[in-house]
Amino acid sequence: MSAKADGFINFLEKHLTPIATRIENQRHIATIKDGMISLMAILMVGSISLIIAGVGNFFPEGSPVHGFFTRHSALLNLPFNFTFGLLSIYSAVSISYTHARRLDLPPLHAIIGGVLATVILCGRYEDGKFDFAFLDSRGLFVSIFASMFAVEAMKWLVEKKITIRIKGLPDMIGKTFEAILPLLIIIIASMIINQTVISLSGGQILPEVFTTMFAPAVKGIDSYLGVFLVSLFEMMFWFLGLNGYAILVGFTLPFMTHYLAENAAAFSAGEVPQYIFTENWWGYFLACTGSGLTGALAILALFSKSKTLRATGKATIIPAFFNISEPVVYGFPVVYNPYLFLPFVIGTPLLGMFTYFIFDMGWVRAPIASVGGMPTPIAQYLVTLDWKAVLLVPVILGLAILMYYPFFKIYEKSILKKEEQETQAQSKEEDVLKDLDLDF
Repeated sequence: MSAKADGFINFLEKHLTPIATRIENQRHIATIKDGMISLMAILMVGSISLIIAGVGNFFPEGSPVHGFFTRHSALLNLPFNFTFGLLSIYSAVSISYTHARRLDLPPLHAIIGGVLATVILCGRYEDGKFDFAFLDSRGLFVSIFASMFAVEAMKWLVEKKITIRIKGLPDMIGKTFEAILPLLIIIIASMIINQTVISLSGGQILPEVFTTMFAPAVKGIDSYLGVFLVSLFEMMFWFLGLNGYAILVGFTLPFMTHYLAENAAAFSAGEVPQYIFTENWWGYFLACTGSGLTGALAILALFSKSKTLRATGKATIIPAFFNISEPVVYGFPVVYNPYLFLPFVIGTPLLGMFTYFIFDMGWVRAPIASVGGMPTPIAQYLVTLDWKAVLLVPVILGLAILMYYPFFKIYEKSILKKEEQETQAQSKEEDVLKDLDLDF
């Protein structure tokens, strides 16, 4: 059994690790990942304002506090509208900046190009008025691709010297003139694309077409199959010592950010949030106490018969409640540990589907806010503003402990055997030293 397990692990390491490394280092995927992660500050600001604006809902109708929040709801929701409501613009800034740095391009004009392309492709000009309603989360995917297109175009145009260059100008002014022609080309290209899409779609702009055509793909991750597959691949990468979240988040974060923005808008409007698989749901429910539900292993280790495992449990239990899994993954270790492969790689996705079921049935409100650095179970409450999310935490942890328990006990037995052998070897050394009867 051990030889088969080692062979399977070697197979995964040989074939999966190179693929994962190439995916993580691919420049466009890396840009999306880094750019979307940078948006978390905007999402948190908007989420905090949404939480504050929702405080009135905790008080009965007719009470002075509820009345205050109702009367001033428009004012209290302004920070939310200026963050989530303009998410595509912030995405354009973040993606353009990140991609420009990656391509060694001055970021300022790259950002301007990305924002211009996004505004043109997500906007509509009718009857002398601009309509930028789709600059919220609905234009998010368009902004990602428009920004990368703008930066790539600028890089190519500069390299091909399709620019205006005037010798003798100060560096800053010279770069400004150099950016004029690329920016003009980006504007013209974006306008041509925009008008072509409107003509072919019967008046719809690109975000509307994108939403219609790719609706199944957009909703695909927010499903039982999506949860299982994302979690399965994440756990496989972690098991091989790779950061599974970092590898997959470039694909999933745009979808999850869109889901969160839609949920937040629905909650703000007094409607029921529909999407479950947001970034914070992944972090605080699918990965409750850390990727692979590693807090369960830390708890089991605290009560282990093994001195080594007890020490590991004491060192990892606090990080687990802050959703930090690395101390368990690398310190336990879980990495390349055949004893824990089944519960970690296969059991985690199955338990994730159970958690998704709880939300899908409406027993716990879907996530409506983004928070960071909060411990369990405070984070779970703030993410959903639902007290039942707090009760769900011990349920998930309890099931994870039951899932890991038989495999943990087998692993514990192997550790105890090693500790016993080490103790016997140390005892023999002490006996030899006593027999020598050395006197200095």
